[in-house]
Amino acid sequence: MGNEERHGVLVGWTSQELGSNVMVDLQTFDRASWGTHDTPDHTRILMTRSQAAVLANHLLKVSGSLPPPRRKRWLASLLD
Repeated sequence: MGNEERHGVLVGWTSQELGSNVMVDLQTFDRASWGTHDTPDHTRILMTRSQAAVLANHLLKVSGSLPPPRRKRWLASLLD
């Protein structure tokens, strides 16, 4: 595998839960095929749920979006 750096655009994704892991399928077009109507490239990434959560939080932060509100723990919800 070479150390070639690729640049592209994300056009879609899907995810699948696999027990304690998550498989993310990223669909991209590289710079050379942006204008064509070919099918996108697929990159599949297997990560732990913890890695997926860290990635999600990072993407929320860099996008300027707010994370979803934290759920109250069961004891705190009983005291409200």
